[in-house]
Amino acid sequence: MYILGINAYHGDAAAAIVRDGELLAAVEEERFNRIKHCAGFPTESIKYCLRAADISIEQVDHIGISRNPSANLHKKILYAAKKAVVRGQLSVVSGRSAKVVANSRAELGETGFERADSSNGNGNGHGKGFFQQVTDRLRNAAKVRDIKSELAEALGVSATELRARFHNIEHHRAHLASAFFVSPFERAALLSIDGFGDFVSTMWAAGAGNSIEVLGQVEYPHSLGVVYTATTQFLGFPHYGDEGKVMGLAPYGQPRFIDQFRKIVRTESNGQFVLNLDYFRHASEGVDMTWDGGSPKIGRLFSNKYENVFGPARKPDAALADRDRDLAASLQLRLEEVAFHVLNHLHEQTGFTDLGLAGGVAYNSVMNGKILRHTPFRRVFIQPAAGDSGTAIGVCYQIWSDGAQAGSLRSQISNLRHSTFTGPEFSNDEIVRELQRASLEFETLSDDELITRAARDISEGAVVGWFQGRMEFGPRALGNRSILADPRRAEMKDILNARIKKREPFRPFAPSILKEHVGDYFEETHPSPAMLMVHQIKTDRRNEVPAVTHVDGSGRLQTVTREANERYYDLIEQFYKLTGVPIVLNTSFNENEPVVCTPREAIECFLKTKIDVLYLGNQVIRRKSAD
Repeated sequence: MYILGINAYHGDAAAAIVRDGELLAAVEEERFNRIKHCAGFPTESIKYCLRAADISIEQVDHIGISRNPSANLHKKILYAAKKAVVRGQLSVVSGRSAKVVANSRAELGETGFERADSSNGNGNGHGKGFFQQVTDRLRNAAKVRDIKSELAEALGVSATELRARFHNIEHHRAHLASAFFVSPFERAALLSIDGFGDFVSTMWAAGAGNSIEVLGQVEYPHSLGVVYTATTQFLGFPHYGDEGKVMGLAPYGQPRFIDQFRKIVRTESNGQFVLNLDYFRHASEGVDMTWDGGSPKIGRLFSNKYENVFGPARKPDAALADRDRDLAASLQLRLEEVAFHVLNHLHEQTGFTDLGLAGGVAYNSVMNGKILRHTPFRRVFIQPAAGDSGTAIGVCYQIWSDGAQAGSLRSQISNLRHSTFTGPEFSNDEIVRELQRASLEFETLSDDELITRAARDISEGAVVGWFQGRMEFGPRALGNRSILADPRRAEMKDILNARIKKREPFRPFAPSILKEHVGDYFEETHPSPAMLMVHQIKTDRRNEVPAVTHVDGSGRLQTVTREANERYYDLIEQFYKLTGVPIVLNTSFNENEPVVCTPREAIECFLKTKIDVLYLGNQVIRRKSAD
């Protein structure tokens, strides 16, 4: 049985395909069209998944999307009606014509700031009447509910030829499924936490065997994701996905605004939390959102109250001040406090000590790295594609689990645990053709020569482009589409930020470490195979690996095993033999663009940056000294 899972009509569009419980492929649309966080419909991702499965769309049995417009429908209607009445009353009092609903997509809470869809393609509902906006919302909901026609058109087939059964999976249930069914756990507490999806920002559950039981949720308009994104915007980082910059900035500051943030988001009993909505615009005014098939754009989320309390918002090109660093530190601390409040309640409800985590907020690796110290959980699995792209996998496994016989699902997918290499791969012949097309001189190496040469290059200070095997799914380069460097060289961080990545100098780089050596360098030994946990580096080791040691002595590590990635493991092991350090610096193979997918894109990135050596499969290309 083939199941196709889709994340569409909002950021990080993606597709995944499963055959009889086996994940065959999963990929983000941005890797094909080169638009970061691409929204819209993932046509090229679907085509790739079908090629990887070696089938046509007519052979797919089930197709699902990670949205369900019917979920929480009565709560959406009640909320919208309440807002309409309030605004109508205000209009009568003021004598002005009412802008009854500023943005029906946000107010109905179908997707909130992270996800919006628009029948006219621009996502802007301002200026429309209430009934027109409700009409638009219903039209959008119908589009999500029935993707059959668009899928058929995208693939150039007749809708009547599609024999698949179509499914709408509630957004957070897809996140929960993605965090449990490919985890190593038979039973686990589960948490999905992001901006909004299907009127919910946070959902927690218990997973056991083939089933997931939802235990609680936090609904629109209250969201930790909203708090983090609003503050990110206030700090002058306006782009979709910039929250990671604020996480990296936080260790440079002190949390002197923590009392104010405890008023902005307040914890309540039973794992709940609420926002002080005076600080935000999404519930009272609505927020402009633009997808239009490109990179998502989100209007200003923070209200004037932010500036009344913290002073003027930082301009994107302004120098960072102590206030900005301290705001970042305070925001990060409050995120952790509230998340641990939810997690501790979840543990009380379930009694489980294993945790599965997904949702966009689960990309906060600093928070993740502290879970073991601030909650009773002892093992944590974080979905490598924790954001919305990963819901494509969750859709597949939610559909599969609904039809699986007791005990059959877990046994069939056990080999997928921690697997993230589900994207395209290219043969050496294909790579050679691209090098010849680019008129580049190259040398072909044996497997042993490849590892020996690359490790030596890194140890001698070269910046190495490393393009091998299948592409990673999710935002992290984990050793197949990576730029690698020597962690022992303190200057390497500045070299990479300025010469290759061209990004803010405060942003850190990750250490990829052989799993068996984690305890030698880090104070915490919990595995982090997808680079989604930050741990403290031991004090006496920090000077040994300064290029991957953040200002607070931490590192966002990737634990590497031979089982997960043999070639990458062998490279680090050879570097260890040469230097005595079982770590290489790892960052994604890109330069202000999506991670490279094809050999041609790797070559183009090599040529436009100052990467010293490029390893494409078994081919090596060296930058000439004159260059």
